[in-house]
Amino acid sequence: MPAPTASQLEPLAQAALTSAGIQGENAGDLAKALAETTANALSLLLSQAQVLPGIPAAAPPPSGSGSTAGPGQLLPPPAGGPDASQLEPLAQAALTSAGIQGENAGDLAKVMAGALAQGIQLFTAQVMVAPGIPIAGFVTSAPGRLM
Repeated sequence: MPAPTASQLEPLAQAALTSAGIQGENAGDLAKALAETTANALSLLLSQAQVLPGIPAAAPPPSGSGSTAGPGQLLPPPAGGPDASQLEPLAQAALTSAGIQGENAGDLAKVMAGALAQGIQLFTAQVMVAPGIPIAGFVTSAPGRLM
């Protein structure tokens, strides 16, 4: 499944800004930058996400067929997803592209990157791969689901 696009996320970002009382002539630009940065962060997460080895499995010899019997953990950032240092340039580029500039634009990019990185860190720490992934020949033979 692909990551959501910026155009899919922009209405959600706009709603979040509005509900937080953030309004003004550049609120739409900020929503656009937030959506773009979030979409890029999620794309990076999907391209970098990995399941840690060690999922318990039932695959007796000689066929080596069965399924995983327990949950698996995701590899945390920076190897299993982007961290703040990878996201900050993306946030800065999104802010610049949306026309948000000024002496504190870099600070805003740092905050956006830090918040997204913290969310990704929490996601990879709390979400697990569900048991039941089919195994054939002692290796998984189908994708797993997150739980």
